[in-house]
Amino acid sequence: MSKYLPLLKYELKTIIRDPINLYMCLFPVVILILSSFVFPMIFESIDPMLGTTLKITMLLFLVIILAFGSFFLAAMATFLLLEQKDEHTLNTIAVTPVGTSGYLKFKMAYIYLMSVVGIIVILLGTKLLAGDKYTVWGASLFDHIDIYHIVSFAIVNGLFTPALGLLQGAFARNKVEGFAFIKGTGMLALVPALMILEAFQGGLQYVLGVFPNFWAIRGMLLQFMPAENGANLSYPVYLLIGGVYNVILLIAAYRFFLKKAQY
Repeated sequence: MSKYLPLLKYELKTIIRDPINLYMCLFPVVILILSSFVFPMIFESIDPMLGTTLKITMLLFLVIILAFGSFFLAAMATFLLLEQKDEHTLNTIAVTPVGTSGYLKFKMAYIYLMSVVGIIVILLGTKLLAGDKYTVWGASLFDHIDIYHIVSFAIVNGLFTPALGLLQGAFARNKVEGFAFIKGTGMLALVPALMILEAFQGGLQYVLGVFPNFWAIRGMLLQFMPAENGANLSYPVYLLIGGVYNVILLIAAYRFFLKKAQY
């Protein structure tokens, strides 16, 4: 364990010295501010009699809350990996006791933990600070979730963060290309918003299952707003499928990055 302490200090210095990385690291706090103070003001501006409009608006904002906290940490992971590519520090790490593979596992482990903590902060903070604001037809959506749902969702959805960071870092050759990839893959964060459409309420929803972040977010949305539909799965099953899918993707991304990286 002691051999990882110098690496942890190095990683912290790398994050702090770059304003972009620091901003992305703190982005879950930005999402929490939006979800607790800005989004509720938008809800209050909608006529309560327009229940369907209010429901759709809340679903859209819930997708943002559930998806974007982990996405920006994936972007930070990408920039950190590309910075080491540019500075050729991976070549130096390769001859240390930790080794390149050990270092990547260490980096992805703390990125994952940051993502899990960030998601928990966003959801639990929103529930405590503004849970009563997310009310449709007299019922608060946050009454349907508890700490079990929040933690389990964070554990599963957080797996997508290091996987996406590794994939973007593998394909991009420098920070300029990395930024382009980040903008392109940013659409992934919004894909679950398609679940709001009536067409994706039944069996057609599983077309979106090709996207790794679909499964956990779909399960959580149904937990927020239960819907009677024979095509829907239970919350644990959605998370189980999403967890297996993201673990497979993470392993593949890790091996692909090691193959593509130039030491």
